[in-house]
Amino acid sequence: MPTINQLRIMGRQALKQAGIDSHIIDTDVLLMHVLNIDKNTLLINPDTPVGDDNAKIFHEMLERRRKKTPIQYIIGKCEFMSLEFAVTENVLIPRPDTEILVETILVKEAASAHGLEIGIGSGCISVSLEYHSGHIKMTGVDICAKAIETAGHNQLTINSRPHNFFVSNLFENVPRGTFCFIVSNPPYICSADIDGLEENVKGFEPKIALDGGVDGLEFYRKIVNQAPEYLSPRGRIYFEIGHDQADAVAKILDFAGFVNVKIVKDLAGRDRVVYGERGRHV
Repeated sequence: MPTINQLRIMGRQALKQAGIDSHIIDTDVLLMHVLNIDKNTLLINPDTPVGDDNAKIFHEMLERRRKKTPIQYIIGKCEFMSLEFAVTENVLIPRPDTEILVETILVKEAASAHGLEIGIGSGCISVSLEYHSGHIKMTGVDICAKAIETAGHNQLTINSRPHNFFVSNLFENVPRGTFCFIVSNPPYICSADIDGLEENVKGFEPKIALDGGVDGLEFYRKIVNQAPEYLSPRGRIYFEIGHDQADAVAKILDFAGFVNVKIVKDLAGRDRVVYGERGRHV
């Protein structure tokens, strides 16, 4: 039977040859997942034999990673806002940048607010808002039924309560009512740019969650046009954006009558969130 150290050496070499820059970290993550151990245990027990069954599983996962499958899909989970989310290939992998969106809402909205998320995906935004606020309640929709299943699983696992997530093409199945805020991290990649994305993104993450139309702004327009019908007076709308889309999305909000439109930068100093408030005449 191979030892932990032998598998670490073999894994690193295999991933490095495949052009995986994160070959050292990825090898350890896969081994820790297969053996169900933490990093400390991995490091202090290099000569521990690994059973044939676990070694086989490790080799299979390693092969998937060699073919550029994102490691989050391989191990089926991803950390976001210090919480562990289940992820499948039916949802986008949560990104650290999206934490800025959640943090902005936590600062701006009352702890008892009721929000609506358009395009819930894994549920990382809505579930995190409920968890970290304690009292915010979220309704969430997605066009993909399998995404709703994943988001529902994460809600039950993390918040230990049922979800109010359901299938809807944007607002199509959302009951008329008033929400304190609407949040969305919509598809915002220009259609022509999809083929130029990294292989681990374009080859594995759902295109429907990436493609934002000809100029990348299609879903911002659609959401903003309907949002006032579902927002309370002075209710806000929050968007994650591409780093070069802040001005364009702000103009969409301005044109639709939203006021107090603000842009929030991420930790790298790039525009990341745009939000605005429903105007009196909207």
